[in-house]
Amino acid sequence: MQRAKGTDRILDILDHLENVTEPISRNALAKALDCPRSTIYSLVDQLVARDWLAVADDGGIRLGHRAGLLGLAYSRSAQFERMAREVVQRVAVETGVVTEINVADNWQQLVLISATGRSRNYLQTVEGSRYPLPITGSARLQLAGIPRDSLARNIHEEEFRLGSGKLLPFDRFCEEIEQAGRDGYFVARGLIEPYVGTLGTPILNRLHQCVATLSIVLPQADLDSRQQDLIDTLRRGSDELSSSLRTAVWPMGDRAHSHLHRDRNAL
Repeated sequence: MQRAKGTDRILDILDHLENVTEPISRNALAKALDCPRSTIYSLVDQLVARDWLAVADDGGIRLGHRAGLLGLAYSRSAQFERMAREVVQRVAVETGVVTEINVADNWQQLVLISATGRSRNYLQTVEGSRYPLPITGSARLQLAGIPRDSLARNIHEEEFRLGSGKLLPFDRFCEEIEQAGRDGYFVARGLIEPYVGTLGTPILNRLHQCVATLSIVLPQADLDSRQQDLIDTLRRGSDELSSSLRTAVWPMGDRAHSHLHRDRNAL
C-alpha cells in the first residue's frame, strides 16, 4: 500500500510540473500537492538522481531531460501526430505564417505542434505553451456543445481578460462559440494582442467531435487581406487530419474532448 501511495505522489509531482512554466521550490510543490514536505523532498531527490527532474540555478525544480526523452519516444510511436506535424509544416509553408495544432488540456489551450512560416514578423510559437481558453480562437471550436453553466463554472473570471486588458463578456464568448459551431471555422482579431489575428478550423474524430484545431496566427492586416484563401488552406489541412481520424484512434484528442465534460477541479 505504501508503495502505491509513493507512486501516486511521484505521478502527482510530474503532472504538476507539466503544467507550470517556471521552476518551483520544493516547499511550494509540497503546498500545491498538499503533501508533507519530508515526502516531497525525498521523492524529488530520487527523481533528480534519475534525471526525471532537474534543479535550476535558483534551486527550483523543473522537469529533467529524461522527461523530454520520454516525450520523444512517445512521438516516435504516435502515427497520427507524425502525420499532423507534416500537415502543420506544409500549411506553414503555404501560408507563410505561424501554424499550430491546439488541444484543450485541463481547461487551458495547449499548443501541441507548431511551425513558423517564411514571413518575417515578431510572432513566434512555442510548443507546450498554454493560454486561457477565452483568448484563443481555437477554443470557440473546441467548446461547441459544452453547456454554458459548465463554461461559467470552469473558466475563471480573470481568464476572460484579453490582450488589450479588457474583459471579454461571458455572453459574447458563448455566442462566438455557437457561431463557430455553425460556421465550421473561427476568425479572431485582437484576442491575444491588438492587431494580431487567428484563424482556426476543427479536427474531428470518428464521432464528429472537435478534438483539436488547426490554426494560424498572423498580423491582423494580413488576415484581413487573405481571409478566404487562408480559410480554404486550413480546411484542406484539417479535413485531411479528420479523414485520418475516421478510422484511427487518437487517445490524446479523445481525452482532451472528454475532459471538457468534466469539472476542472476533478481533473
